[in-house]
Amino acid sequence: MLERLARGWRIARTGSAFALFFTGGALLAVALPLVRRLSGSPAGFDLRAQRAIAAGYRLFMGYMQVAGLVRVRFEGEERLLAAGSRVLVANHPTLIDTPLLGHRLPQVDCIANPAWADNPLLRGAIAAAHYVRNDAGAEAIEEGVRRLREGRRLLIFPEGTRTPGGARLGPLRRGAAHIALRAGAEILPIAITCEPRTLMKGQRWYDVPDRAFVLTARVLAPVAPKEVLCGGETPSVAARKVTEAVRERLLEALEPAGAP
Repeated sequence: MLERLARGWRIARTGSAFALFFTGGALLAVALPLVRRLSGSPAGFDLRAQRAIAAGYRLFMGYMQVAGLVRVRFEGEERLLAAGSRVLVANHPTLIDTPLLGHRLPQVDCIANPAWADNPLLRGAIAAAHYVRNDAGAEAIEEGVRRLREGRRLLIFPEGTRTPGGARLGPLRRGAAHIALRAGAEILPIAITCEPRTLMKGQRWYDVPDRAFVLTARVLAPVAPKEVLCGGETPSVAARKVTEAVRERLLEALEPAGAP
């Protein structure tokens, strides 16, 4: 009976956290476009919108931690916060990886999954922040390059969706490599682990562990495309080589402790 009550209480706290997330997202989805319209759509409003969203992420992640649902650890955070444009490439084991990284960054452009970009409660905020849809094809590449050349950070989950359950890392798309190569930018790999595994692809939000799960973000050494390539590769081959270098670095960081 006590175990059932404890589980019920944990489910209730988890539900309240996601209620906070979607309520805050809905408020930003209404407020940000309204403020933009009233202020005449000033230049740089998307950056202001991104800062407002980052504040929302901090509120959400802070609530999750205070409620005893999650513990957060960062390794190499100084690399994440270093000045300059770069492509942040992370694996995607859980539903809350974007808030995990976004709540530590004052500015980040996201490549957004259409499922989130079209969500009625969130799409207004996503549009105000001018996030790039990952189904935009060549236009997404061009837009990512433009923002990097403006000195901005770009966050991409190249798996395209959450990592399948039981896998360390799913197949990586090459869009991040194409963007980095075109912009002459470094790629900063971020290995995210969740212990015990929860909020995975296909897992219900209320399928909660019996204790706080630990989210660890390890910010790894950057991958410089010029250090991976020999020179003379076609864009397709170059993107494949850079993507493979990023994949190897992520897999090495995600290797379980003590594995051969």
